[in-house]
Amino acid sequence: MPRVLLIEDDASIQRFVEFALEEMPLDLLIAGSVQEALGLLAQGPVDLILTDLMLPGESGIDLLEHLRQHPEVAGAARAVVFSAGLTVPIQAQLQALGVWRMLSKPISVMDLIACVEEAVGLTSATEDDTNAGKAPSETLSPAEVAAVQAHFNGDTAFFLLYRGTCVTQFAKDIVTGDQAAATLDLMGLRRLGHSLKTVLQTLGEAAASQQGKALELAAEQADGHTSLLYWTELKASLQALMQRLQPR
Repeated sequence: MPRVLLIEDDASIQRFVEFALEEMPLDLLIAGSVQEALGLLAQGPVDLILTDLMLPGESGIDLLEHLRQHPEVAGAARAVVFSAGLTVPIQAQLQALGVWRMLSKPISVMDLIACVEEAVGLTSATEDDTNAGKAPSETLSPAEVAAVQAHFNGDTAFFLLYRGTCVTQFAKDIVTGDQAAATLDLMGLRRLGHSLKTVLQTLGEAAASQQGKALELAAEQADGHTSLLYWTELKASLQALMQRLQPR
């Protein structure tokens, strides 16, 4: 059975990948950092390495550099970068590092599945989209309906399941953000903004996603005052989203 190693520190994005690939005949390993990933690679070969770029400690670039210098670590595994930061210079750098494919966040379920299937040599089974077009158990906004089509292959049940896990995670994200804000940990705020902009966009929450992006950019520019302001705004949006979506 093919083995896929996901290197991603954001719990919500981990779950998105888990849900997307759960019906595929493969073993999915998950690491939250480069060091965890190297530890898993030391335990046995994998067929696909799917990595984010912005990670705690060493980055995805650092991992790819290490694998290029020590090819025996990755073996025959293909490397795919899964990131929201694929600028033109970054893409050129990744190509030079021998990356097999680059996927931009947020991604559709079908695009992710197709990439994994091709990478590990699986043939996709033809299935009817039984959830596509079904009436949801609750009324979705036009933006959420668009998100279901763009990222969840029209599967409303999948969207609702994923959204529920994200709402649970938002409470933890708020604690993480408050801790980073209290110590003016700009790298922590940057990582949080980077992750939340993707998760929120995947859920069809465009305005809150833009707040995440603004936080990421302010923290990247080492603007502590503006970063704290943007975190306050993003935190309020997360709290409002949690209140709106909590079970009645």
